[in-house]
Amino acid sequence: MWLLSLFVVWLFQSSVLAIDGFPGTPENFHGVQLYSFPLGEDTVKVLAPENALAGKPWILAPSLYSLENPAVAFVTRTEIAMVKRGFHVVTIPLGNTFGAPEALIKFDRAYKEMTSTYGLAKKATLLGVSREGLAITRWAAANPGKVASLYMDKAVCDIKSWPGGKLGIGKGSPANWESLKKLYGFASDQQAMEYSGNPIDLASQLVSDKIPMLYLAGEQDDAVPFSENGERMEKEYKRFGGLFELIMHHGEGHHPHGSPDPQPVIDFIER
Repeated sequence: MWLLSLFVVWLFQSSVLAIDGFPGTPENFHGVQLYSFPLGEDTVKVLAPENALAGKPWILAPSLYSLENPAVAFVTRTEIAMVKRGFHVVTIPLGNTFGAPEALIKFDRAYKEMTSTYGLAKKATLLGVSREGLAITRWAAANPGKVASLYMDKAVCDIKSWPGGKLGIGKGSPANWESLKKLYGFASDQQAMEYSGNPIDLASQLVSDKIPMLYLAGEQDDAVPFSENGERMEKEYKRFGGLFELIMHHGEGHHPHGSPDPQPVIDFIER
């Protein structure tokens, strides 16, 4: 009988772990708990709150950036602030995949694991910096009902702008343009130019799924120019009746990402 009792206790503890606990021992990441554990061929990182909000809201992103890197530190500070307010932040590395199918599969895996095994909310906020905007918008459009909102930080909305540099203002990146064509299977520049799965092309789907978008832009960004990316996305979102909020950093280029004052981002995500 005592063996049966021990088994019942073990089974109960295992079920609790499957819902609320992440594997391994957490490390202190600037005042919040950071868990790192394998998921497929990748390592997923989870910033876990001490007291999760009801429903376990969360943010899914491709990168957990260092606070020591001034180009992206404001993004990480915002994520830490969200964790302290009861959100989970989950990151899985997508590498230089430009939102290609390989990247979307990684997000599929992370979403399934976090919602099914750890009980996080069925809708996540997606956060993407620069080229990561390609991945988060494409995943959102392909997964209706799974995204609460999008935070696009100086994010690419059209591959013709970046890495293509084909729209007249953005300087592009020839090496990344060639890598993107290979990952997407484009046989020529012309085929890439005719691609209709850019974030800007997906605005109607995102609006149809009632996904609000926050876009942070740099007025002097010549890598991912606002006029070629966020401004066009704003017009499309509003054309279809969607909620689009803009944070414009005047006099700022492509870096730094994020905002010195995280409160407007927090307010948007918590809305």
